[in-house]
Amino acid sequence: MVKMKHADNAVSSVVGVMLMVVVVVIIAGVVSVFASGLVTDTSAAPTAQIKYVGVMDGVVGGVSEIGLVFENAGGDPIYLEDLILNLKNEATGKETSISYTDNPSSLYRNVMLAGETRLSSAFTYRFKKIGIDDTAEVANKPVNLRVSAGERFVVHADRYIADANSQGSVYYVAERGSSIYSDGTFKVSSRTSYTLVDKNTGSIIASGTLVGEIL
Repeated sequence: MVKMKHADNAVSSVVGVMLMVVVVVIIAGVVSVFASGLVTDTSAAPTAQIKYVGVMDGVVGGVSEIGLVFENAGGDPIYLEDLILNLKNEATGKETSISYTDNPSSLYRNVMLAGETRLSSAFTYRFKKIGIDDTAEVANKPVNLRVSAGERFVVHADRYIADANSQGSVYYVAERGSSIYSDGTFKVSSRTSYTLVDKNTGSIIASGTLVGEIL
């Protein structure tokens, strides 16, 4: 009598391949769900059209207010607490970075220079929407820090020095911790370039030079 041989090896191979396919499908599903979650949670930079308007140098509401003024000329609203202003002196290469949380500096409280204006100590925030009282700025944050199309905001400078031959210079200092993080004097002219960056994404939402008017 001839004895039949069982194909145990063939069955084992098929089962092994099927198990591998199942594992691959499960891994692919997990990766897909994880990737979808990342895409959903990623914030997009606002698509606003931000333009530089000019330098503010004067007395507003009885206090000295100085700084660079920008306008949302169209598109998405922007939130001041999400912005970082970078300035660069194209002649010297000097750069300074200012964020909403960088309070105006108390570094300069001595005798003022000729033609100099200083930011009043009454201001506590570096970025401020035009028309909003500084002391009440955070009382209704979603509204007071949101700059919609047609609205303007100022990035307060620590001091402004007038120049008979140009629109003068602004001085910014960012004090972080117990030291100066960045500082510099910048001509209000085409010699200074700026970028406004969305800190959540690192995307540049506006750039240009400080060619504008005295407000």
